[in-house]
Amino acid sequence: LTFPEPHLPPGISYLKVQKILFCAGDQNLFTSIYPTLSQQLPREPMEWRRSYGRAPKMIHLESNFVQFKEELLPKEGNKALLTFPFLHIYWTECCDTEVYKATVKDDLTKWQNVLKAHSSVDWLIVVVENDAKKKNKTNILPRTSIVDKIRNDFCNKQSDRCVVLSDPLKDSSRTQESWNAFLTKLRTLLLMSFTKNLGKFEDDMRTLREKRTEPGWSFCEYFMVQEELAFVFEMLQQFEDALVQYDELDALFSQYVVNFGAGAVKCHFHTPAA
Repeated sequence: LTFPEPHLPPGISYLKVQKILFCAGDQNLFTSIYPTLSQQLPREPMEWRRSYGRAPKMIHLESNFVQFKEELLPKEGNKALLTFPFLHIYWTECCDTEVYKATVKDDLTKWQNVLKAHSSVDWLIVVVENDAKKKNKTNILPRTSIVDKIRNDFCNKQSDRCVVLSDPLKDSSRTQESWNAFLTKLRTLLLMSFTKNLGKFEDDMRTLREKRTEPGWSFCEYFMVQEELAFVFEMLQQFEDALVQYDELDALFSQYVVNFGAGAVKCHFHTPAA
């Protein structure tokens, strides 16, 4: 999908960000919702503010939705931004007490344990409410909804990490209000995760650069890290920021060669293992 560039006030630029989301839970449910979600998510822009006095930018968030598999999660030490899952979403339309106790609760527990094991803290649980299905159920929780139960069991003090999407395939004002609230939450969490992980990537890169005088430091390994940051800025259409990364690499390489010629450092240009 392509969207026209909006009319923006002076000092505000326009760009698109495409992020990876891992989806767990009821895959058939997600498949039914995906066409509408993929169309609506990028339509409204979000304001992205970075530190150091940079001008804010309006971002249209586009995402790749990938089925959750533990083997696809980043391994320890993998700092790749281009393939990093920025948000994990669990989908369920459970409205039955016994089904929740027998299967959904256990599945959610396993899902959260995997995320914790991989230090993944950006997640969202989506409960899809379908009035037609609820009318056919007799085991509805009498004093508390499934949503409240999930929040109590899994969200602790983060009750906003469980949201409701009401009859998403209906054409009604209630459905549209529910979609709007859900999309605002999803965009907010995506932008928060992207900003946080981009900042951490830059901090880790600076830490690695500061070790360049230590024995065994590899310019090739460092080059790949900063080059990825340049790729990210190119993806964001922030070409000046991308060029800064290459200028820094050129200056670092020149200094490295000078130091090597003077015998100050031992050169390590080996290609890192795959």
